Amino acid sequence: MLYVTTRNKFDTYTANWATRLDRGPDGGLFLPFRMPELSQEELQALPSQSFCQRVATLLNCFFGTQLTGWDVELYGGKKPVKLVSVGHRVLVAELWHNHDQDYARFAARLAARISDSEHGLIKPTSWVNIAIRIAMLCSIFVELPANLMPLDIVVATGNFAAPMAVWYARQMGLPIGNIICSHNHPCVWNLLHQGEVRGDEHLPENLERLITATLGVEENQRFCEIVEGGRLYTTRMGMLEPLRKGMYATVTSQDRVNSVISSVYRMANYVMGPQTALAFSGLQDYRAKTGGVRNALLLAERSPSTDIKAIAASMEMSEYHLREILGV
Repeated sequence: MLYVTTRNKFDTYTANWATRLDRGPDGGLFLPFRMPELSQEELQALPSQSFCQRVATLLNCFFGTQLTGWDVELYGGKKPVKLVSVGHRVLVAELWHNHDQDYARFAARLAARISDSEHGLIKPTSWVNIAIRIAMLCSIFVELPANLMPLDIVVATGNFAAPMAVWYARQMGLPIGNIICSHNHPCVWNLLHQGEVRGDEHLPENLERLITATLGVEENQRFCEIVEGGRLYTTRMGMLEPLRKGMYATVTSQDRVNSVISSVYRMANYVMGPQTALAFSGLQDYRAKTGGVRNALLLAERSPSTDIKAIAASMEMSEYHLREILGV
């Protein structure tokens, strides 16, 4: 597979560039020259494979590697994802059921294998990070009942890698409805709802992927030039609708996150970590403002056991009691 960047659609690079560097010589983020599309035949063939083999198959498609299901299982165990129902039409995909109880470390180990790094643990490049997320999401969808489709996907935005992985997966053919992004900073909300964003703010790195994917390389070049100069970027006439089509952003306070952690445990007997609660609050806001009733899938990347102190405070219980509940 050949790669281009978010700032130049003509110069091509091998997968080796995308596995070792975040950005190309022009400063743009790497992405496939042509995003693969999963045919119905390919999707129907995936259920016959194990979860880990499906992840390996999809990653080989992106990087031309020879990963096996055993490679993925070595870092993530036989079933690195668990699906849990937490309320009306809401499922949580816990991506942290691996040896380290941490999705980030699992991804780092897998990234090292993809790039043939001599080190057993490296920070994935921007595209490798997204590709692993796409492979995981496709593998999850294979196991979901058809009557749940299409699903809205809910994520805490972070560096915007997670929303873009979902965006690309939808482009590849997964039956995904809206992508609901919840953040504790208003920059993404400002862009999607008002069509502007300030360059002097701390913007998520992968936000330029969304500009390229929806508005094109030329507009992304303008976007990057403006925000890197610390100025105010504003979309041109007619651009706001395609930019936010199928994408919804919310802004959530820490107090709201604390409240969600407590209420979800009280109503569903489920312990939710801060990042997952951030996403869940975004789903609540989306449903309240739009009347949306579609089934939703929350992507959870951190085990609650990694945030004991914060969760215990939110639930107004001792850390000892919380550890008992979590079994850690």
